[in-house]
Amino acid sequence: MTKLNNAEISKLISINTFNDTSLFAVSVIDLAKYEMIYANQAMKNIMSDMTATNCWEAIYGQEAPCMWCKAPTLLVNLKKSHKHASQSKVNNGYVVYEHFNEVANKWYQVQEKAEILEDGREVLISFALDISLQKEAQSKLIDTHVKLTNQTQALELAQKKLKEQAHRDPLTNMYNRRYFADVSEKMVSVSKRAEEPLCAMIMDIDNFKKINDAYGHEVGDEVIKHIADKISSSIRASDLSARWGGEEFVVLLCNTTVDDAVTFANALRKDIENITYKANHTTITSTVSIGLEAFNHAVDKNINETLNRADKALYKAKESGKNRVCTES
Repeated sequence: MTKLNNAEISKLISINTFNDTSLFAVSVIDLAKYEMIYANQAMKNIMSDMTATNCWEAIYGQEAPCMWCKAPTLLVNLKKSHKHASQSKVNNGYVVYEHFNEVANKWYQVQEKAEILEDGREVLISFALDISLQKEAQSKLIDTHVKLTNQTQALELAQKKLKEQAHRDPLTNMYNRRYFADVSEKMVSVSKRAEEPLCAMIMDIDNFKKINDAYGHEVGDEVIKHIADKISSSIRASDLSARWGGEEFVVLLCNTTVDDAVTFANALRKDIENITYKANHTTITSTVSIGLEAFNHAVDKNINETLNRADKALYKAKESGKNRVCTES
């Protein structure tokens, strides 16, 4: 290793104590041969081979020049700055980057600068500061942030699920009566504002008590669930359905006339009639009766008044023989 005299070292790094400090690892590389011509003790402590000639061998144990080497760019900028002295502050500054030294197994913040010695040699001056502890702390902070973010997202998802569950009937997964009350108010407001028709349907499973008594409540629950699924899959995304209670269901059909609602209700009724169930080695079916009424914009104050008329229409359907659709009028 070619030695530098103390005057040259002082000129290059300004402070002689860098020779002994353990805070900065300092090196000077002759760019003509990429030969290390100076290293302080801190640099020697992390070098791979102090007897090697080339800097990439001596510092990192590499077989070829380092891919991350900043020397060529710094040297080009240095020569430009000598041609354009006014730009020297811009082009002749230090570059700063972070690098993981696999030999030392540590992270370093590296500051490098190209310089020309009095004897004309072009050199690269490097200062490396161990930032492994900061990197470790940063990594832990990131991990903590990621965990907190994941926990927050999980909590938000759990809260969303709980809120959704609070709106759902546990047996059928249909919306419950409370949710229906909230959303139906909004649907009525839209209907009034747009002057569009809105129809309400109430349906009840016919002879449901007999099904429970004959085949048990498990079969009765299956009947309820299958009918609920059929209702949910039959309505549009803009419509609203809910389990009203027991074996009763309610549906709001937006922008739908009474005639169109009756057509839809009869098609749904027939689909439900065609559903079969296995109970005690017996195939059974079930039917529904449906009461239907339109929201009266001039008279009805809220959807409950419409539902009351639909409920009367439902009783009419029951008294008329069941498995049918009726309106109050």
